[in-house]
Amino acid sequence: MYSAEIIAKYFLFKDKNKVLFNNNVVENNNRKSYEGNIRLNKYLFFSQVVYLAKYGKKLFNDDFIAYENGPVIKSIVNSYPLMSVRREEVDLPENIKTFLDKIYDSLKNASYKELIEISHEDPEWIKLSHNTFNAPVMNLEENIEEYKERYKGLIAALKL
Repeated sequence: MYSAEIIAKYFLFKDKNKVLFNNNVVENNNRKSYEGNIRLNKYLFFSQVVYLAKYGKKLFNDDFIAYENGPVIKSIVNSYPLMSVRREEVDLPENIKTFLDKIYDSLKNASYKELIEISHEDPEWIKLSHNTFNAPVMNLEENIEEYKERYKGLIAALKL
């Protein structure tokens, strides 16, 4: 199992021109954030739930919290400004890189707002979203069967 930070660094490295994971300040739900930070957390989220759906286990062990703009990993939110500057290659097995490349390619044309909207459809986020002020920890493993059904078309299309 990997860390969310390693997976995040892989996504950042792929975006060498800083088009997707940029430092543009945007406002959503009355919160200002870096567009790239929002996008990175959504890439991590979709990587985790699709991996759960396909393999029945987590890709990384870090917990997501139910935040107003969808699921986030607090340590990634906090470290994004530094991470976004230093784009370094990471060592991952080829099968993990292939999986992440397919997730990256499937999401790259979506706006950060579309990614937020899709993440707001997650059953665990919906269950906890009434309490985003306290940002409760999401239990994604509780929803594996839902994810298998929800993402089976994506898994087939991406040939995972």
